[in-house]
Amino acid sequence: KISDSLCLPDFMISSAIRSGELVPILTDYTVHTGSFRLLWPSSKHLSLRLRVFIDFMHAHLFAPASV
Repeated sequence: KISDSLCLPDFMISSAIRSGELVPILTDYTVHTGSFRLLWPSSKHLSLRLRVFIDFMHAHLFAPASV
């Protein structure tokens, strides 16, 4: 029986894993739930701020954490 366990995105807990505060278990399993969509009106120009945000989300949410 596993108690006191969590299933959280890597980007939220990578520093806690690196410090030893959290210990990953069941590392052979990856849970993919839901999806992420970013929408904006096609009539609007893609601003630099939005481009930076998209790049950040891609780097931190969709890439595996280096723990």
